[in-house]
Amino acid sequence: MSIQVTTKNFASRNRKHQSEFRKHQLIEATMDCIDRLGLSQTTLARIAERAGISQGNVVFHFHSKEALLEQTLRHLNNEYRSNWRTALATAQPDAYSQLRALVESSFKPKICNRRKISVWFAFWGESRSRPTYMRICGDNDKAFSDQLLALCQTIEAESTARLGSETAALSLEGMIDGLWQNFLIGPPGFKRAQAIRAVFELMDSIYPDRKDGGVAIA
Repeated sequence: MSIQVTTKNFASRNRKHQSEFRKHQLIEATMDCIDRLGLSQTTLARIAERAGISQGNVVFHFHSKEALLEQTLRHLNNEYRSNWRTALATAQPDAYSQLRALVESSFKPKICNRRKISVWFAFWGESRSRPTYMRICGDNDKAFSDQLLALCQTIEAESTARLGSETAALSLEGMIDGLWQNFLIGPPGFKRAQAIRAVFELMDSIYPDRKDGGVAIA
């Protein structure tokens, strides 16, 4: 059972739990700063101010701004991968249900919200000039893409498909990416259920004999 650390009981916890709490607090503050200011204007001083601690405390835990930014990106990456892997593990075992679960997982509130999408886009924008960001973002994208393609290949082998598996996977992933962008820069009021339904309709058009064969929209 994990020990819940809060600002109220922080002083009574051991150093390991205090350190874990501070690191998580600083990662959250870093995402807040990137969302509001962008990567270039996110400084250790602003992160410390946002977290409500001293700049020296930030340096103690992460040593440098670059180390903190990299750890923030890794945190997002791990959260995203854990999210879709958990969705697959709890879905029905047939490939079509697994594909629908993978789509739904992409719009879970904890990973698909305006703040986190803003941070993802900031890191993606810098990845061309920063090899570490490129590697982390690339590994994340490849793992998801590989899983998506594998499911499309399985479904194509088992049923009628109007698109080849590679084209189907690219189309579905491209639509998910576009809908994420819509959450960030589109007009207010766009709902997750609406986004999921749109991708499901594309799936049904690609695999017509599997229509209504998966899980219901939550």
